[in-house]
This record gives sequence, C-alpha cells and structure tokens, in this order.
Amino acid sequence: MEIRLCSKCGFILGTRPNLKEVDGVCSACINHEKKKSIDFEQRKKWLTSFIKDNKTNEKYDALVAVSGGKDSTAIIRRLFENHGVKKLLLVHMTDEFTKTKAGIHNLNNIIEKFNCDLITVRFNPAELAAHMKNDLTDSLNPLKWFEAQIYKKPLEIAKQNNIKLVFYGENAEFEYGSSETLEIFHPATTDDLKVIYLGAIWPYSAQDSLQAAKEIGFLDLDDFNEWQRQGQLENYSQIDSIGYYMGIWTKFVKFGFGRVTDMACRFVRDGYLTYDQAQELISERDYICDPESKQDFCRTIGITEEYFMQMVDKFANHDLVVKDINGNWRRKDLI
Repeated sequence: MEIRLCSKCGFILGTRPNLKEVDGVCSACINHEKKKSIDFEQRKKWLTSFIKDNKTNEKYDALVAVSGGKDSTAIIRRLFENHGVKKLLLVHMTDEFTKTKAGIHNLNNIIEKFNCDLITVRFNPAELAAHMKNDLTDSLNPLKWFEAQIYKKPLEIAKQNNIKLVFYGENAEFEYGSSETLEIFHPATTDDLKVIYLGAIWPYSAQDSLQAAKEIGFLDLDDFNEWQRQGQLENYSQIDSIGYYMGIWTKFVKFGFGRVTDMACRFVRDGYLTYDQAQELISERDYICDPESKQDFCRTIGITEEYFMQMVDKFANHDLVVKDINGNWRRKDLI
C-alpha cells in the first residue's frame, strides 16, 4: 500500500482505526482546529455548577480514575482549585510491572497534596499475566484486557459507593480523530452515573497538563535519573511502570506508528515542533523497542523475549513495515 501522511501534522494516514481525513488532512488536525471555536470558559462555569448540584455521597464529591501521571495530577488540581471540590475518592489500577520511583512519588504526591482517599485495584498476578499473554498471542495487543478494566472498575466502585460523578482525562476519541465532536460526557454515562472528560472542559494539551502538574510537585524520569528510555520523545508520559510501555510499542508493527509518532504529531498541532522536525524524530526513534521495557514485560508475564519477538513478527503488517539489516522492523518509507 502507498504510505501517505497528513499534510499538516505528518501522521500516517489509513492505518489508525476510525481516523478519517479530508483533502489529505487527518481528523485529529481538523478537531484541533475545532477546539478554537469551543467556549471552554463557559464549560468550566457549567462544570462548577454541575458538581455542586450532583453530589450524592456525603463524603466524596466525585471519583477520579488515576494513574498518578501528569494528566491525573492536573485533573485533581483543577477540580480542587477551580471547581469547588472538597473531597475526592481516587481509584488506581495497578499492573505487575516494575514500578518507577517517579511513578511512586507522583501517586503519593497527589494523595498528600489534596488529602485524597485512594483505592488501589490489584488483580491476581497469575490471572493478569495469563490475560496479557493470551492477548499478545491472539492479537499482539497485550494490554487489551487490562485497559478495559481501567475504564470498567472505577465505574463499578463509584456505583458501590453511591458516587454520581466520575472524571476521566482527555476525550481520546476526539483528540485522536475518531469522533467529530468534543463530547463532555463519556459513553458510559447513565441517568445514575455521570462520567465526564475533564479534557473537554479544559482543552487538552500534554504540555499544559505537564505544567499544571509540575507546579505542584510532579516529577519525571529525569528527576530520578532512572530508566533511560529508548524510542521516546520525552520522559514524563507513560512513566509509572517499565514493562507497560511494551503494550504500547506493539502498535508500531501493526499500524506503522508508535508513541513517537503520536507525540510528535501532537507537538506539531500544538506548535512545539515543525512538520520537518517531527518527521526527523519519527524516522530516528519510533521503531525502537526499548530493551529494558521488553525485558520487564516478558519477565512479568512469564514469556521469553524470543517468544515476544516471534509474536511481533507474526503480526507485523508487511504493507507498512520491513526489517532492516539489523533485524529491526522499520516503516517502509523511512528505511
């Protein structure tokens, strides 16, 4: 197949499920422009009133699903400082991969800064490993089951505690171009449970979340001089555990893009990189499989690195990627 790129941000077209295009421009870029016409200040005022009028639990104003990352930190800060929230229940879904010092610090920082209660959900390690191995073997999507629980379990806990409001971060369907409108409410919203994207109230930007988080103590990998990641643009996102990133990297061989492409193209839309700078970074880094993450992933779910790479080879999309002289899968137009 011919590999084509968005004329504005350089994202690869025709491979991300549900990503559309108009005259060579991806729907993520189109949506980015749409945000300029949304009255976010009005949405913020609406949210403050909505929270006040929809409290059903005597102790908690709302529940927030958290990883401990920059987005979680920014969400919680804004709810307390801008929307009149007094008490939150946090729900954290933990995996079994090696935790980073930064990740541990950032989760603790949220709790201590805002006096939040935290429920940590940990699955039976053997069961979780089995799900990840099965999803790796069946579709090269090892995080499929676990990520479904990330959205499912907080809603169950909210219902059990008669909490009517749940907050998530960005509306990913809109930000990545799968949806045409920036909806405030998550599709799981019902009459009894309102699930709100705070990224539809405060216009989402990775740099904006990072700044808001750092101002109240968020730290990244560089602050601890740990895990010298390869195949990345930055050291502040997806940093909570080491092996988790392998589940994200597997997208590269199937769809021709990975985390570097996602972030670089976002930075182009936000004005932090030029088109050419982004393309150079994508060519240099997106294909790289971080060795420490791969090792941690394989050890945790009980497979060999050889088996992991066999599954990578099995599902590699030969229309998009080809092996280079060193045996690395590369995008065909960048080799």
